[in-house]
Amino acid sequence: MNAVKVGIDLGGTKVLIIAGSYEEKYPTGLGFTPSQLEEVIKSFIEKYKLNPVGIAIAIPGLLNKAGDVLFCDVLPSFNGWNANKALANLSTRIRSINDIRAALIHQFSAIDENLTSGIVMVGTAVGAAFIVNGKLLTGDSGWAGEFGYFPLVVDGEIKRIDTLCGGSFLAQKLGISAKEMAGLAIQGDEFVLNAIEKAGYFLGVGIAGLVNLFNPNKLAIGGGTACLPGYWQGIERGAKENIIPALWNEGLLCQAKGGNKVAALGAMTLL
Repeated sequence: MNAVKVGIDLGGTKVLIIAGSYEEKYPTGLGFTPSQLEEVIKSFIEKYKLNPVGIAIAIPGLLNKAGDVLFCDVLPSFNGWNANKALANLSTRIRSINDIRAALIHQFSAIDENLTSGIVMVGTAVGAAFIVNGKLLTGDSGWAGEFGYFPLVVDGEIKRIDTLCGGSFLAQKLGISAKEMAGLAIQGDEFVLNAIEKAGYFLGVGIAGLVNLFNPNKLAIGGGTACLPGYWQGIERGAKENIIPALWNEGLLCQAKGGNKVAALGAMTLL
């Protein structure tokens, strides 16, 4: 049996599991349940004959200190779930953390009292996490970073960043699946590319608000949706046009390190 640490990134469309050189992705979705996740993890462990010395899972949503999921809008069946209890039969050491905070930990492993930075992850929906003057910004009840609920006025209506920029919402507007959207973008479909660039632009406008408010020295951006053709260009245009000129520099925005593994790798640092 291979003694390894297991890192898991649970998301609205997929769950990524990594352990050493082993890596698997499994589809999720709005109706995905805790029992399905537990079975997927068990199957992964059995397939590669692993002996997990620890399992760390990054979860989209608000968690309390005990590890209970208090709110998870992209995977509602996980409301009330506790990984520490549910996965106890698979390893003696279980850790759970909000997925965006896990990504933040991996992105900014060296933190000093002068660091003010953040990460924005764009996948099914949009989330963010921030370090302000060397300390994690949590807010009064731990909700700080719900960037997806940031409101913007578009065509006279107030809309959330999630619905303007999140991958699932963008695909719904186009009337296709997220996979089909990505495929058409790669093929150069002009209509789809314009929609993607526009979504990136709105995210950039929201990011400009964050930069103007927090004055970070670095803001990382990651997630599958942010990797779609044209999305990054939209982000840069929306941000550059709306950030206070004195706060803008070409190195301010960067792509999150670790690619699609950033949250899983960040979670594993807890083990």
